[in-house]
Amino acid sequence: MKTLNVYPIDWNTDEHWIIEARDEFDWVEGMFHKKIINEIDLDLKINHLNKFEQLEKLSKERKPYVIFVKMYQLEYITERSILKHFFGYGKNKFIIDDINSGKCKLIFASLTEFCNYDYFIYMNKFKKQLKHYNISEEKIVIFDFMNNLENAKKKFDTNIQFKYFNWLMVAWKHYINIPKTIDNVKEKDYKREKYFITLNKSVKKQHRPFLLYYLWKNDLLDKGFVSFFYEKEFKSAFKDNMTNSYQEFVRLSENEIDKFIDWLENNPLYVDVDKKEFEDNKQYSGAPNEIFNDKTDNAYKNSYFNILTESSFIESNTEFDLDFYVNERNSFPITAFQPFIAVNGHHHMKKLQELGFKTFHPHIDETYDSIQNSAVRFYLITKEISRLCSMSKQEIHDWYWEMEDILKHNHTYYYKEFIPKQIKGFYDEFIYE
Repeated sequence: MKTLNVYPIDWNTDEHWIIEARDEFDWVEGMFHKKIINEIDLDLKINHLNKFEQLEKLSKERKPYVIFVKMYQLEYITERSILKHFFGYGKNKFIIDDINSGKCKLIFASLTEFCNYDYFIYMNKFKKQLKHYNISEEKIVIFDFMNNLENAKKKFDTNIQFKYFNWLMVAWKHYINIPKTIDNVKEKDYKREKYFITLNKSVKKQHRPFLLYYLWKNDLLDKGFVSFFYEKEFKSAFKDNMTNSYQEFVRLSENEIDKFIDWLENNPLYVDVDKKEFEDNKQYSGAPNEIFNDKTDNAYKNSYFNILTESSFIESNTEFDLDFYVNERNSFPITAFQPFIAVNGHHHMKKLQELGFKTFHPHIDETYDSIQNSAVRFYLITKEISRLCSMSKQEIHDWYWEMEDILKHNHTYYYKEFIPKQIKGFYDEFIYE
């Protein structure tokens, strides 16, 4: 049995704390939980450390150890300098020596928040801080799940080692109640109630209001299970967002936006929890897509495809040419045996293929995935949504079953190969006693 001596710390906006061993699984800090270790039958003992004195004792005994920093933004790592916290005023010089000699591994992990913008802004400062404390860049590992991570060293001009780990897609297996839709692939004669499902909580993301506007304008809302958490108190910001984002989507008149907003205010859209139920459940969940009940299950079981609105869309258009993230939302259609259209940055589907999943072309025209220009990509996405929704119920039913092999592959691959590969890749980066 190997032993992992790890000092795990969570470094947040204005505070930090030691990540403690817990019996209950926590998706935010559960990467060292026994459920994750057991996924790959790892014969491992984890020695959780919480004091620098423990690290010094291991150093004197010439035993390897890891400092693991779960980070949210590189801004917090540099502006609230974690290196100064560790090494300021000559403290803990033995750790610096151990990092450079290979006895200690310093790992940063951006696993639950998006850090791509921050890398452009704060990477140079972070490199200067490493140099100040005489720590070699190549000794640092950063875990992230950003697309095109293999280009990160060149893009950010660094020798830091970037490693891909999609923790959210791994954690969601253990965190939420995945849709119980496996019977769907056994009942080929069952005709479903709706054509699609699309769940949207944060309507501040520009692509979600424009998608909902398109569905509303083209009388497609009745063909799907649709949630959209419009909040009246943010009406002005919502309107400005739609008014000022036309270049990335489509130009709308002020009158047309006002009509849409008036309709939203009088027609709340929810699938499983309404706004009040969501607020009541906030102590258990930060988003509706983490609350599963019978109504959620029914919506997945009774729809044919998923319009998956991810967290990014226009970012690849920006001056920084930002890469996007394939996040936990992909777990839902995959485990629910649903094909999906991804409203995300370009090459979302390409990334899924690289990860080992199969996508849906030509059953779904995925030309949109290759288009960097967000307005063109959005047009192609909405065009394909309209094409699918124009089918008869029998046509969409037959269309769905033509993809049976793809859907079964993705479901099996997610559980049997993707999750174990991701976990193994994560633990392969550590050093052990």
